[in-house]
Amino acid sequence: MRRPILNAMTPVIGVAMLIGHLTTWAQHKTAALSLTGHELGEFTNFTPGAGVFANEWFYVPVWAGGLALALAAARARRPSTWLTLMAAAVASAQFGLPRFERWSNPEFRLQFAVTVACLVAVMGLGIGLRLAKRADGKASGLVMTALPLLTVVPLVGFLVVRPFIEALYRDAVTPGIGWWLCLAASLAAGAQTLFLAREALSGRGLVQPGARP
Repeated sequence: MRRPILNAMTPVIGVAMLIGHLTTWAQHKTAALSLTGHELGEFTNFTPGAGVFANEWFYVPVWAGGLALALAAARARRPSTWLTLMAAAVASAQFGLPRFERWSNPEFRLQFAVTVACLVAVMGLGIGLRLAKRADGKASGLVMTALPLLTVVPLVGFLVVRPFIEALYRDAVTPGIGWWLCLAASLAAGAQTLFLAREALSGRGLVQPGARP
């Protein structure tokens, strides 16, 4: 797979994670009882038994989406494209912030701190790497390696808390379109990472042309 195609996948992965987070994860036959990934981040705080899985993990898709979009922005050639992708990256990452009145609440301190750190990383990737002209360096490689690994956690986490949601509703819930979209984005990020790793190894002469990855 050629590098331009691999690079083009990055913003698609970021947007898919953002949309997936904001659409249905817990699908119930009654639409009003269905929950988005964003709602799960708060809902599990008040669901008996669901505390076995830290609710902060449900915000990983928007944090990861922000990092992917910032990395795509660093590679953008046109200023207008860079600005659009950076705006989308910041918009994605900020969804991890708790409501303003909770910023000083110790229960939401970790969520607040991680989101702020993610916003700083978004600016560092989108601006720093662009100015340094190192959008394909080690930092970007680390980001794309981390994305598929991190986004798997909330996907599995939903399956962990699902029985507790069903016990509360006294009815079944199924993975919704948002959960499947985040899964697809995670798999795409994993495939992208494998292709990039193979390309890097091939460039160093560690993988022979035509050999299987």
